[in-house]
Order: sequence, then structure tokens, then C-alpha cells
Amino acid sequence: MSGFPASSPITFVLIHGAWHYGHSWNNVRAYLEKAGHTVHTPTIPFEYKDGVKAGQTIHDLDDAVQGLLDYVEEHKLDQFVLVGHSWGGVVITSMATKIPQKIKRIVYQNAFVPSEGECQFDLCPPFARVFYGGMAAQSPNKTFPCPFPVFRDAFMGEATIEEAKAVHETLREQPIGLWEHPIKNTEEFFAMPPQIPRSAVFADGDTTVPFGTYEAQAVKLGILRFIKMAGSHEVMFTDPEGLAKSIVLAGRD
Repeated sequence: MSGFPASSPITFVLIHGAWHYGHSWNNVRAYLEKAGHTVHTPTIPFEYKDGVKAGQTIHDLDDAVQGLLDYVEEHKLDQFVLVGHSWGGVVITSMATKIPQKIKRIVYQNAFVPSEGECQFDLCPPFARVFYGGMAAQSPNKTFPCPFPVFRDAFMGEATIEEAKAVHETLREQPIGLWEHPIKNTEEFFAMPPQIPRSAVFADGDTTVPFGTYEAQAVKLGILRFIKMAGSHEVMFTDPEGLAKSIVLAGRD
């Protein structure tokens, strides 16, 4: 594909962030597949499907991650590049502690990097716990939305208001338990030298958190490949081709 970074075919597993679905990656996926790569975009389960909890909201990070591990097993995936966006950084870190032998490289795209015992709220500015926690407290199933004024400016500031509204309408509410549950058993993942090669992709127009937050958290990864590009937090929608190219640069050998 013209203009794409040279690379042998890669199998990518793209993990979305809070409020999103797997189909949020559709435009990025199209560019990657056109360039000859294999792409999986599973949706993180927010509800239990089986057993006595069927239909109930998932508030345990391990239970949500298990849904993705089941996907990996069902599709017999091995030696893939695991990419996580935003809160998806917490998710892929948890996945890496459970199936390190299957992951060829892990890529954090404008993503949080949790240390042992940290939860998503620990990685955000203090107001996030108060702001989102207050909304979840008013919800019967302890979930919270991303309010459009926040999404429009902090998440997708370079888009037109029509584009931002169209994306915002596709979002779902986030279970607060998935932001409160701490990550565990990360000692081997953060050991040096890295057990799994690591990369970070950073769109530098992201204002969802104070400037420097994502770069500072990427330092936890130690030795890593760092790819910088222009764009907002939702660059998957505003520049999917550019993001696809950056993901290839981050994920190739």
C-alpha cells in the first residue's frame, strides 16, 4: 500500500478505551488490512453473558479482561501485537500479565500505564474520581457517561461539532468498577530487560489529561519505541490512516 511503512504482515489486536466499542477501530482497521495486516478488534464486555450473573454489569477488571482472553483463545491467536488506547492501556497491561507468551509486542496509544496496585482513577487527575464517581453514584448500575462538552473539547477538539456528535452518539456508559479495580501481578511485566517489547504511540493534541501525563507514564515501560504524531485523543476517527501508519511503525520488527 503506497505510503505505508515497510513491514512484513503483522497480526494486531486493537483494544479500545473507556466508553468505546471494538468497532471504534473500524477506520484504522481498514487501512491496516489494506496494507496486508490481520486485525482483531474485540469489544471489552461490560455485562456478564453466562451464569447466575448474566445481564449484570461487570465491575471487576479481571472479569472484563477474561472476556478478551476468551476471544484470544477462541480465535487461536498467538504472537500478535497488542495495542491499547486510553483506558485500554490498563486492560492490555492486565492481559500481558496473563498471556505474555502470546504477545509479540505491546503498544500503548495515548494510553495509561498502571503500576502494581493502581487503578484507572489513580492514573487520572483527582477531579476525575469526584466527577465520574458522582455520576455513577446516581446510576442504578453504577455506570457513567462521557458528557458531550468534555468529549467535544478534550477528546476530539480538532473535529467539527457534527463529527464529534456523530462519534459521541456511538459511545456507551462505563462501569465505575472497572476504574476502581486495581491491577495485580505486574512485577514480571515491568521487570528489566522487558519480557515483552514495548512501544508507545502518542498523538500530541490530546487534552484529556494534563500535558505530559501519557509521556510520564510511558517512562514506566523502560526501554521502548516511541512514535509521535499529530492529533487528538480520538485520532482513530480524525486521522485513521495516520494512526494506522503509526501503529505499524510501533509494531513492526
